[in-house]
Amino acid sequence: MKIENSSGREIRTFDEWAALYETPQQSHQWKKHRSAWSVADFVMHRDGVSRIRARLTDALNQDVTVERVVPEFEQRFDQYGRGRVHDLGLFGQTADGRTVFVGVEAKVDETFGATVHDAYLQAKANQITGKSTNAPERIEQLLALHFAEPSPSMFEVRYQLLYATAGTLAVNVDIAVLYVVVFKTPLFNESIGASNYYDYIHFVNKVGGRPVPLGDKGAIAHEITLGDRPLVCMHEYFDLRPSGQG
Repeated sequence: MKIENSSGREIRTFDEWAALYETPQQSHQWKKHRSAWSVADFVMHRDGVSRIRARLTDALNQDVTVERVVPEFEQRFDQYGRGRVHDLGLFGQTADGRTVFVGVEAKVDETFGATVHDAYLQAKANQITGKSTNAPERIEQLLALHFAEPSPSMFEVRYQLLYATAGTLAVNVDIAVLYVVVFKTPLFNESIGASNYYDYIHFVNKVGGRPVPLGDKGAIAHEITLGDRPLVCMHEYFDLRPSGQG
């Protein structure tokens, strides 16, 4: 398994991983015990890839090999603006030779952001007042992808989950997986965690998620269909707090 940046340069140490965030645009993301830092800690110090691989093997009912890991992996999914930036992208294959991509969305005390309703209203307000934006068109296309029969309730879901799923499915592989990992660090907020879990379940139910049985009950998994393609969605907590803080 190789850990590398988006240009293919190998990442061998925690400090090399941290260097990905040494820019004015990204420096605010690298905070101890928050999501970006915790993903690096999980992979580099806690055998995180093996733990993810075990969960994939469970969900797909077949052994999975992870070959490449890319922090801050960006995937374009439409013709508008920047693509979906996964906290972690994993590439591998199953025992029967099918290719696999896992887009990891990491959380600690971060929310899933605005609802589609609020994001769309803000985007239209920007457009109407003369600001250059394609956000309304992007949101409309994402809604059409996720909801065959439009209804007002689709505006209640979190916008981040709309483009997270689209940006996972856009990778050219046989099996695509969106994996929401919630790290319980010293900064973990129980209230935000509960709210995030509700938002995730609400989204999966709204888009017609079908439960996927897991041998280990420490996580949940569903399969959804976007367009005519299946996507596996998973959610799991990992406790990274020092002993005695849990």
